[in-house]
Amino acid sequence: MMASQKQCTSFNECKQQHHLLLEKNGWPIQQCGTCGHRHTVVNDALAHVKEVYSDAYFFEGGQGYPNYLDEKDILLQYGRRYAAIMKQITVPGRMLDVGSAAGFILKGFAEAGWQCKGLEPNAGMAQYGNTELGLDIATGSLENFNSKEKFDLVTMIQVIGHFTDVDAAMQRISSLVQPGGYVLVESWDMDSRYAKWMGKHWHEYSPPSVINWFSEKTLTQLFHYYGFELVKQGRPLKKISMKHGFSLLEESTPKFAGKAPVVRFLKNSMGRFNIIYPPFDVKWYVWKKQ
Repeated sequence: MMASQKQCTSFNECKQQHHLLLEKNGWPIQQCGTCGHRHTVVNDALAHVKEVYSDAYFFEGGQGYPNYLDEKDILLQYGRRYAAIMKQITVPGRMLDVGSAAGFILKGFAEAGWQCKGLEPNAGMAQYGNTELGLDIATGSLENFNSKEKFDLVTMIQVIGHFTDVDAAMQRISSLVQPGGYVLVESWDMDSRYAKWMGKHWHEYSPPSVINWFSEKTLTQLFHYYGFELVKQGRPLKKISMKHGFSLLEESTPKFAGKAPVVRFLKNSMGRFNIIYPPFDVKWYVWKKQ
């Protein structure tokens, strides 16, 4: 049975009443009183994408990664697991991975027999995937991606919260996916108990990198609005490097005396290890185009 449709025809140009939910990193995070969507406003989308997803995002920590290339083995295995999930639903075909970075997750799908194409705003990351992994990764953002190609699967792993225009991105997805094709989404849940318990210190309240926040309800309303029905969902077996985890904690937690040397010590002493992230506030969904 279909859930209720999203009530706002456009997230970016919504005419409904919004209220200020909180401020983080100097950015106001608003919530729509009608559909419940949470977002912060980006005035210059092109400049935003270029600045936020520069090389610093992948190599200088903070809201990004201390060194994205160090995550290769974790992300390659991640791609293999998602390819195994999709094998339970459909046979491999042509796929587009949105926000593919260096292509490690995409490579996991390629190994499983998918015909892979990637899309990544950072030119250096796209070049790495093309030259080092033998992939086909284009440079650009989904909102401005012009292609007549049709895909059997579009994947968005931790991407949907980063779109500068959610509706433009969803319109592109709707036009790119074959009838009967699928969209695989991994997204954080703003209505999870963990997110509510952490409040403004929840790690996903991290503008200007993340600028949209969803719950299962609002995500379902969004995809139903654009003609997709949920066919499968679950919680990921998500691993992260401790170095990356400490970097995110340093960025999102309150300041206190001695915080910097404590975090630096933890990074140096334990950063080389990987941990399983407790999936309290993150889920994956597979949607089918009707």
